[in-house]
Amino acid sequence: MNRAQRRAQRNRNAFAHPVGHAVAKQQMAQHMTTIGLEIYLADDGTPQRELLAHLGWMVGIGVEVAAATAPGSPEARALHAALRTIVQLSADDAWQNAQAPVLHDAAEASKALLIAHSALAFQFMSGADWIAARIRAGTASLADVAGAELYAKPTTNPTPEAAHA
Repeated sequence: MNRAQRRAQRNRNAFAHPVGHAVAKQQMAQHMTTIGLEIYLADDGTPQRELLAHLGWMVGIGVEVAAATAPGSPEARALHAALRTIVQLSADDAWQNAQAPVLHDAAEASKALLIAHSALAFQFMSGADWIAARIRAGTASLADVAGAELYAKPTTNPTPEAAHA
């Protein structure tokens, strides 16, 4: 087991304990306060890679948890759209103040999902770490996040032979 895997296992074990869970909730609340302030104080049009990386991490977990617990729900779709917006802002290398309320709401919804489904959320942290690293490095693109096709209804056109089977 490498160092990152040991750290992840320690985090899972700590979060599973009631005290660890309470500490994690407190840290998450503090983290969200900091992010919430940064979201509204960031200068329009400026690169905000660190802020976007934090948002990408938080919302990325929220997207995965929502997709696992309520696939296709309005909440899952809203979080998915918010993650794509975060990645697009990163690719554009320019913060947009107009997005602040939507991204703040998405981060809060993600925080609630992470807390409500903590064991499930831990399964998605490596993916969130990956997208956050790509955002931080300035290499994230919309190709990194599934598009609206994710919600398309599969069409089946049975062949005449299948209809009689």
